[in-house]
Amino acid sequence: MKLKTSDLIEPLVALGAIFLLCLTVFSIMKPFLAASLWAAILVLSTWKPYLYLVEKLNGRRALAAILMLLTLCLFILLPVIIAASDFANVGVNFINQVRSSFDAGWPALPDWLTGLPLVGEKVNEFWVGLGAHDAKTMAMIRGFIGPVTEWVIFLAGQVGGGMVMMLMSLFIAFFIYQDGEHIREWVRGLMERVAGERSTELLAVSVNSTKGVVYGFLGTAVAQALLSWIAYVIAGVPNAMSLGFASFIMALLPGGPVLLGLPAAAWLYHQGDVGWSIFLAAWMLIVVSSADNVIKPILIGKGSNLPFILILFGVLGGALAFGMLGVFIGPVLLTIFYEIARNWVLQPSSLPPEAVVGNSTDVSNIKN
Repeated sequence: MKLKTSDLIEPLVALGAIFLLCLTVFSIMKPFLAASLWAAILVLSTWKPYLYLVEKLNGRRALAAILMLLTLCLFILLPVIIAASDFANVGVNFINQVRSSFDAGWPALPDWLTGLPLVGEKVNEFWVGLGAHDAKTMAMIRGFIGPVTEWVIFLAGQVGGGMVMMLMSLFIAFFIYQDGEHIREWVRGLMERVAGERSTELLAVSVNSTKGVVYGFLGTAVAQALLSWIAYVIAGVPNAMSLGFASFIMALLPGGPVLLGLPAAAWLYHQGDVGWSIFLAAWMLIVVSSADNVIKPILIGKGSNLPFILILFGVLGGALAFGMLGVFIGPVLLTIFYEIARNWVLQPSSLPPEAVVGNSTDVSNIKN
C-alpha cells in the first residue's frame, strides 16, 4: 500500500504545532518557574498540617491556606526582623564608638593586628597612609570604589529579588493549597503516562525526597542556631539571641554559622578574653560544623534510600547547577535516577539462566 504525501506531512505538522505550543507556554511560564517550584516545595513540606487545619475548620480550604501562609511568613520573617533590629542598634553603637575615637585624632591600630605575620605591617602602613591622606593610598581606595559599589548594588538586587521571589512563592502556594488534590491527581496521571506501573512509586520517592531535604535543612538550621546561641551566651558575647537567629538564617548556606561566629571570636580576642575567644572558635569549627556534617545527611537520608555520597553530590551539585533551588532539586533528581537504575538492575532477566551464564559444559570447554 502506497502512502500519500499528506499522510506523512500531517503528523509532522501536528508535531511541529505541538512543539511550538510547548515552547510558547514555556516562554510564558519561564519567569514564574522558580517561584512555582519554591511554592510546590513549601506546600509539599507542610501538606499534613494544612490538611489538619482543613479538618479543624470544617473543610474551609481557603481559610486554612491563609492561616498556613501567615504561619510561614511568621516563621520566615520573625528571625530576620529580630536579627535586623538588634544589628541596627549594634551598628548605631559601633558608629558612635568609631566617631568618638576619631574625634580624639586618627587612632592607632591594635598591636595584635599590626603584629600579624606577613600582613600586619602592610595593614598598618595602609592605615597610617589613610590617616595622612597619602596620595598612593587614596588612589588605591579610589580604585576600589567602583568594584565595591557594583558589588553593593548587585547584593541589594539579589536581596530585593529574593524578597520578591518569596512573596510570589507564597502567593502561588495559596492556590496550590486550595487545588492540591486536583494537582496531585493531574501529576499522578502524567506520571502514569510517562512511567507506567512505576509511577506511584516514583511519585512517592520524589515527595519523600523533597520533604527529607527540607526537613534536613531546617532541622540542621535549628540545631546549629541553638548550639551557636549556647556558645554565645557562655562566652558572654552581646546580643546572643540576635546572633542565634542570624545563625539560623546563615545555616541555609554551607558554613554560614561558622562565618558568623569567627568574627565574634575575634572580637572577644580584641577585648582581651583570649580563653573565651579560643573556646568560641573551637566550638564553631568543631561542634557547629559537625552538626552540619552529621545531622543534615541523617535527616535527608530518612526521606530516601539514597547513599550518603549521592546525597552530598545532589546538594552540592544542585546548588552549583541551579543555585539555592538546586539544593532541593538535586537530591530529588538523583533519588529518582537511583531508584530507576536500582530497579532496572535488580529486576529478573527475561532470558533463561543458561543464556546468561552458560551451562557447565560450556564452562568446562572454556577452561580446556
